[in-house]
Amino acid sequence: MLRYFYAWTPLVLVATIVLLALPWLGLIALIIVSLVAVPALAFATVVAPYLLVRAISRRLQGRHIASHRPAVVRASTAQRPTLRKGYVS
Repeated sequence: MLRYFYAWTPLVLVATIVLLALPWLGLIALIIVSLVAVPALAFATVVAPYLLVRAISRRLQGRHIASHRPAVVRASTAQRPTLRKGYVS
């Protein structure tokens, strides 16, 4: 009868509204949500600036290393080793 998951959506919404309409169940739900949301918000507040500073410092460090990297000298064809018959490179 209810074959797909979205068919249960109206039942879930109505049950949620009925349960949260009861004052003491609504208070319990609010406490549970706050116990999850407050630490998540605190964690995001602490971690986001840390990750931002870390990304900026890596980008600046990459530019610094790239600007001080010496030029690559290409070997001429005369300096390359020659392949002899019978040798596998």
